[in-house]
Amino acid sequence: MAKVHMKLARVCRVHDILLDFITCKAAEENFITSVDSVDHGPVSDYKVRRLCVDNRNIQENILLRGLILSHVRSLTIFGNFLQIPLSTFTALRVLDLEYCQMLQDHHLAYIEKLFHLKYLKVNSNLITELPQKIGELRYLETLDISRTGIAELPPNIVRLQRLARLYVCHRTIFPDGIIGQMQSLEELDKFGVFSYKHEKPLKEFGQLTKLRSLTIRCDLHWSTDSEGSQADDLDSCMESLISSCTVRNLRILKLYNSPLSCPMSLDSWCSAAPTTNRLQKFHITFCYISKVPNWMSSLRNLKELKLYIYSLRPEDFEILGEMPSLIFLNLKTFYGTNGRIYVCGDNKGFSSLKCFSLDIIYSGTAVEFEAGSMPKLEHLKLEFPLIEMESPMSASELGIRHLSNLTKVDLVFLSCFHYDSNYDPAADKEDSIIKSVATLIKAVAEALPNNPTIKFELRW
Repeated sequence: MAKVHMKLARVCRVHDILLDFITCKAAEENFITSVDSVDHGPVSDYKVRRLCVDNRNIQENILLRGLILSHVRSLTIFGNFLQIPLSTFTALRVLDLEYCQMLQDHHLAYIEKLFHLKYLKVNSNLITELPQKIGELRYLETLDISRTGIAELPPNIVRLQRLARLYVCHRTIFPDGIIGQMQSLEELDKFGVFSYKHEKPLKEFGQLTKLRSLTIRCDLHWSTDSEGSQADDLDSCMESLISSCTVRNLRILKLYNSPLSCPMSLDSWCSAAPTTNRLQKFHITFCYISKVPNWMSSLRNLKELKLYIYSLRPEDFEILGEMPSLIFLNLKTFYGTNGRIYVCGDNKGFSSLKCFSLDIIYSGTAVEFEAGSMPKLEHLKLEFPLIEMESPMSASELGIRHLSNLTKVDLVFLSCFHYDSNYDPAADKEDSIIKSVATLIKAVAEALPNNPTIKFELRW
């Protein structure tokens, strides 16, 4: 059975000689044609399908002489923009301008001529608006303008009847009534909420029957008495999203700009989550909540949960443990109740959990896993400060001996004096609390049945 890991590698690096070989081989097979200031051999005499142009580190733009461009399906540009118009690529399906430097509005002129375009990604603060005829790209399925200076979407974006994935900056404004008309939308990242008046667009998401993934960023200030009813309306919208039968991945960033002394309550978000709820991934981050609300135990299909909780209580773990499908759990907190975070081992909770990450901000909190707690846990990541001469962690191995299925342990110690991305307690010649804790945990973990890999890291 494949092991479950917290992070997956997205990129890799190869030697320059190997890269040149890959580039030449890809050109020979007509898989991808790469054109830059380095001569990789003839690139003409055949119809180019996938073209990558690298205009970086050269004084003049590369001229695409000899290439048959009418059959190009995919175009990626690094560095300066091309000297030829985009309308030359009449068969283009994919246009990736993420790494195209100094990209400006006029570079996207006549983009509507790319009739077959399915994927468009641009990245430049100099792009301030989409072309007015963007709606003519009737086959466009993915539009990524998340790293541009576009302040508002044009109304005719609703003509993109096949648009399934839309990535925007949280500052980008959606005209009134637009969201409800984007019936093909399956994923939206990231919708910004700056005012309580934005509750109306939030309600429109309920009209999107195909919507599966939604990221919302809220930049709202703590509500006063005069805004109380508006805050209730916003809570009602959130309840509608959570109770939706279509949204499966919901991420909410920075819910309120509230003082740390006033953590948010989510009790009113759901009176009772329906059994038909399909939510599988749920994040509420950059805003601390007061406690885990009782209704979360009703999220029967939830597989991944990430929360910032002001203070972790035993009751919070009881509620979280009732989620039968939960696999990934990521918590961040200031401290535990009475200086302790205790994971009870009743052999009932966390029946599916395989990855658990806990980040403790303040020192003075002890963590203890009881026998029978998190019975299927494979990957444990803990981050906590070890900066005092006396710490409740110093005499404990955290109950790791009870987590018999562990295959990977990551421990991050926050210290005022040291930084080491790959700390080895055996090589540390100083007698310190960090060394004693790491040595103890390592000895206990190495005695577990699966012989888990162990990594220690020191951070300031």
